[in-house]
Amino acid sequence: MAFPEHIERVFAAFGVPADTKNAVYELYVSMGEEALEVFGEIAETIASPADLRPEHCQTVRARVVERYLARNHPLWQEGQPTPSFYRPRALEGRASGLAIPLGPVEPKGVGEDQPVPEGILMQGRNAHSGGRQETISFDLIASDIKDAIAIGQAAGQQHTLPGSVGETTGTIDVARSLALIWEIQPNVYKPAGDRNRDIAKVYRRHRNWHIVTLVAALEWLRAKNFRVYIVRGSALAATHEVNPAKPVPNAIVALHDRTVENVTRGLEINLVSAGRDDEQLLLDSDVMNVGLYNYVTVYGAAGSIWRAE
Repeated sequence: MAFPEHIERVFAAFGVPADTKNAVYELYVSMGEEALEVFGEIAETIASPADLRPEHCQTVRARVVERYLARNHPLWQEGQPTPSFYRPRALEGRASGLAIPLGPVEPKGVGEDQPVPEGILMQGRNAHSGGRQETISFDLIASDIKDAIAIGQAAGQQHTLPGSVGETTGTIDVARSLALIWEIQPNVYKPAGDRNRDIAKVYRRHRNWHIVTLVAALEWLRAKNFRVYIVRGSALAATHEVNPAKPVPNAIVALHDRTVENVTRGLEINLVSAGRDDEQLLLDSDVMNVGLYNYVTVYGAAGSIWRAE
């Protein structure tokens, strides 16, 4: 753990407990100096810095989300790129990725009897919550800033840009023109009962986020002449290094594969099982994480990855 020296001196001078400092450091690495500013405001409400506990950090992300969207959402509507919300972990909070507006949502891929969500299509570069570098994400941000903030503060895994119900993410190897899509996941939990009740209406309007973001990802990557691969549902557990005691439900695996198959069919893209040459290209690149790399090394790429052509 290594805060910038001037910040470390402040923590030491005020005697902030080590476990609290660790919690703040994780927020700093993930979200940068704005997380420190919010924590400082919280600290001012506590009688003594020595009394600060990790639980005092629980509202930091929600407050940073509101400030981030208030500052950047209007710029996205004007088509202006901004820094990303999450930051590459290797840069230890000192620099951000990019959030790039791609324009309004097109109805392509969405069935005639299905609603086309209104929002801002966004591309994130090095903007995933995992902090991995060379990630590329595609999000659908609610067009209304109040809706975007509510989504960004809702319960869920919140992988990418705040204000997005769900995303499609992968990694790219620019030198080899390779792209691997390994995630089509919601950022927020589906409203049920009291959970996420505040976003129930906008969630329904954006329920086709998985189609919209995957279409955007495939079209952008192919337009840039990337050779595109997609992780199959059977390899999701390995890719996300899931605890074997809590396997990925079969319904999630089936939904992932069905989404990929339906979207590619609508775009007239063929899905082909990765061959030996594909496997070697992927193993020689850095687009796979350790979990998927090890899985492919043992079981091969044919049953775990598609090539889109």
